[in-house]
Amino acid sequence: MSTSTDWMRPDVMDHVAHDELAAFTAIVESIPAGRTFTVNDLRDRLDAAAVPAEKRGVLFTNACRADLIEPVRVSQWGRITDVFVPSSGSSAHRARVRLYRRLPVPGAEQDGDGS
Repeated sequence: MSTSTDWMRPDVMDHVAHDELAAFTAIVESIPAGRTFTVNDLRDRLDAAAVPAEKRGVLFTNACRADLIEPVRVSQWGRITDVFVPSSGSSAHRARVRLYRRLPVPGAEQDGDGS
């Protein structure tokens, strides 16, 4: 599996170290296409890879822009809204985190279970 970091916008690279980006990319690319996840699910791996918590938001945002992942959205009361779940972080204080879906890699063969 590739750990290409070409998807990160150049203006963001000024704020994210290459090793942090490479670690984040490898973690996201290890998630099967179609699987849903939150930062709760990745927190231990991101911590172990020394990806700073304050840089994770911009990494997730740019991964969405690059079509690696997408926020899970639902329609309720005629409005489209992102899905959030409670954070499991030690300092969460009732914070919520966004639910994402791993997108398929264009041209890659999928296993078909989508889970």
